Amino acid sequence: MVGSYTAAQSVPALKQFVEAGGTIIGVGRSAPDLASIFDLPVSNHLVERGPDGASRPVPSERFYVPGSVLTAAVDTTLPAAHGVTNPVDVFYDNSPLFRLDPEAALKGVRPIAWFATATPLRSGWAYGQSYLEGGILGIEAPVGRGRLLLYTPEITFRGQPHGTFKFLFNGIYLAGQPPAARVGTGDAAR
Repeated sequence: MVGSYTAAQSVPALKQFVEAGGTIIGVGRSAPDLASIFDLPVSNHLVERGPDGASRPVPSERFYVPGSVLTAAVDTTLPAAHGVTNPVDVFYDNSPLFRLDPEAALKGVRPIAWFATATPLRSGWAYGQSYLEGGILGIEAPVGRGRLLLYTPEITFRGQPHGTFKFLFNGIYLAGQPPAARVGTGDAAR
């Protein structure tokens, strides 16, 4: 909303910032864009294979969640999830979801939160909610001396601050901590 974004100027500046030790927190539809900019080993979870074997986005005739509260599993051993309950209720509005590519673990990309069930609906309407199972809605990724914290749903949505604002506040807090404080306390639960 302030300033202007250009790939030629903004992308190198973002990369330089993170590689030098900065933290970027991406929320909502910006999360997949940031994952792409930083060439993270993630892909779109909301795809299906066609008869020809090619992956295609799941069509809206089979999947539509227009603003509902869903339950997600959380790796509470990660500092980015400190104080977040497991499971946590998340406001979801046709948000994108990540799938970790095979080399993700080798590159240090870890899931923070994901849909652990084919029926995560708590309140609202979710047509085709089984497509959500296994989809990752929050990841952390080291980049140089810094890191990315990417959340695909709107974790700052006004109706869910108690459940998901902690992801944002933890990311802000951790950005000012030395690198040792940024490391998780255990293996990812996923």
